[in-house]
Formats: sequence, C-alpha cells, structure tokens
Amino acid sequence: MQSQFGGGDTAAIENESLDWGEHEYGTHRYHVRRLVEDSISLLAKPEKAVVLGAGNHGDVDLPGLAVHFQQVTVLDTEDNMLEEWLDKTGGLAQSRLRSLTRVDYTCLDQISFYEKYEELLLNESSAADIAGFLRDASFQVNRHEVVPHLKKSFSFVMSSGVHTPLFYPDALLQFHGYMDRYNEADIRSILEALAYLRNSLITGYNRLLLSLVKPDGRVAMWTDMIVLDEERKWIADELYEDRTDEERTRFLFEAFGKYGLEAAVLGLKELHDKLKPDQLLFRSWIGHADSGKRYLTVGLSGKAR
Repeated sequence: MQSQFGGGDTAAIENESLDWGEHEYGTHRYHVRRLVEDSISLLAKPEKAVVLGAGNHGDVDLPGLAVHFQQVTVLDTEDNMLEEWLDKTGGLAQSRLRSLTRVDYTCLDQISFYEKYEELLLNESSAADIAGFLRDASFQVNRHEVVPHLKKSFSFVMSSGVHTPLFYPDALLQFHGYMDRYNEADIRSILEALAYLRNSLITGYNRLLLSLVKPDGRVAMWTDMIVLDEERKWIADELYEDRTDEERTRFLFEAFGKYGLEAAVLGLKELHDKLKPDQLLFRSWIGHADSGKRYLTVGLSGKAR
C-alpha cells in the first residue's frame, strides 16, 4: 500500500539514508502511520505538529508529516541525529522539521531526583526514608512545568511509545543494585513508592500532552500494552475472531485489566477519559520488537474535552 505520506512534496527527500517505513504494510509502523493519517484527516486546520518520543529513528514518518504541517517539532529526552540528517537532506524536511533535545518529560531533572535517589541508595538509607523521598518527589515535580512556552501551540500532538518506558524501568534498575541490602518488607515498601511516583508521572505526562494542543486540535498516543508470551499469546488469536467492534473493544479492555503493563494501562485509561467520545479513534495491532518479543499495541486519538 502506498502511503499518502510517501509522495508529492517529499520527492526532494526521496534519497534520505534513513528508512522511515513509508512503504511498509502490516508492520507496527504501518499501523502507526494509519492512525496518524486518519487523525490528520479529521483536523480542521493542520498547522503545527509535535512528536514526543520519536528518538533517533522512531515509529513516525517525519518527512511525511512535513508534507501536511507548516512545522513539525520533535521533543526528545536525549540527543538524536535528526539535525544531522536534516543538514544532509535539505529540501522540505529541513525547512519544516525542528528538533528540541534533552527535554525532561517528567521534571525529575529539575529537582535533581536521580542524584538524590542514588545518594540515598549509596548511603544505605532506611526503606522509610527512601519511600518518603519517592512519594514527596511526586509533589515536588508538580511545581515545575515542561516547555511552558509551547502551551497550546500545536494542532496535532503525538506520543510515540512513551508511557511504558517513562521513569519506572530505569528507577527499578537503579534500585536493583542495592536490593540485597533490604528485607522483603522494605523492598515491598520501596517498590510501592516507586509505583506511586510512576503513576503520578504518567498522569503528569498526559497533562503535558494536553497542554501542548490547541483548543480544536488532536492528541494521539500509542504504546505497547501486553507482552504476548507463551501464556498470553491466546489473546492475539482471540483478538482476530469474528467480533463486532464493540465486542472487540470490551475484550481488549478486559485483557488490559488482567494482563496489561501497568504504566500503559494507566496512561491509556487516564488519557482516554480526557478525550471527547466523538471522533475518537481506537486501534490495536500486534507488534514485534527487535528483541523478538511480541506485543499487543494500542493507539488512541481524539480531541480534549
């Protein structure tokens, strides 16, 4: 299938060295592209777009977006190669794409969270002190804002696989090296506090997405929801059984509640509840990671209430 993102004005950037997946069919990037294209078709006035979580080479066909929007901004937490690629490519992409790197989606850097967290672990602080610090951090970050100068700047806001890796995996890994110093009850206390902070940050991240969108714009997100290992691969089989859309959606949400990745489930539900039910797009597909794992992935797009 030829994507509408692949032609027209993009001829000038046809020879780029990066593969943006614009000719793929049936893959994860194909389904992302379909969600993005269908969302764009519902926009009254596509002016500026922003992508969070694009990375060095993510799911989004950035040159394709440049065809539809006057400006496309990429907000990344780390350095990427987009600027270098744009310098080599030139043309439409260079004039319309811009990259802002080292953007802290959580505001944890603004409160020096990771340094203080590491110091507590190094000093073998009590579980009560660490748990208290983690819970307090959820309130501290709310005093700060991410890119306040970009509020209500975009007609289309996209979150590309951010909810699941946001904060929690790195924080768990950081704690893992010190876990043997604590008893079972202490470990449980710290893990509960980490989950509390994670949930607060997920909610804050959704607020960030909604703060960036113009009143008549759209927000879209996609994230891996369920790891389809041997015990859960039946979910993929049942997903494609002969069902109505309503039955399939009900089945999915029941599966999310039982088997879903907690951060993804919270992020999806919380954002879903903040979007208008009319013109709401809800998609699901099976994706394959480079690690060989299979995931049930969900995409959502709509207007803020």
